[in-house]
Amino acid sequence: MLGKVTSGVGQAGYYLCRDGYRCQFLNRLGFIPFPGTLNVLLDEPFPASAPAILIQGFSEKEERFGACRCYRIRINGLDAVAIRPEKSSHPPELIEVIAPLNLRRALNLKDGDTVEVSTS
Repeated sequence: MLGKVTSGVGQAGYYLCRDGYRCQFLNRLGFIPFPGTLNVLLDEPFPASAPAILIQGFSEKEERFGACRCYRIRINGLDAVAIRPEKSSHPPELIEVIAPLNLRRALNLKDGDTVEVSTS
């Protein structure tokens, strides 16, 4: 699949740094993600049939954090994970990508750049 890098709203880092998510990411994905996502608008909907890894929702103090589904992918040849929060308003063509490193820097990407995404 091909997609274009796009800006997000800048809130992913807050969620990715919550201990309830970080522990599950480490246990289920094998890494703690860089505190931000790479947003990619695909040319087609992300395949709903891809095998998902469930990250459970949890509560922290007075706040409730929802579950999400994670999908192992490769983006421009690098291993990464597409993350789909269950309470997302994103269209099926928009994915948020996490990895243990800053993907924008590692792949030298800017908004509008084309990337290749494949499911693992």
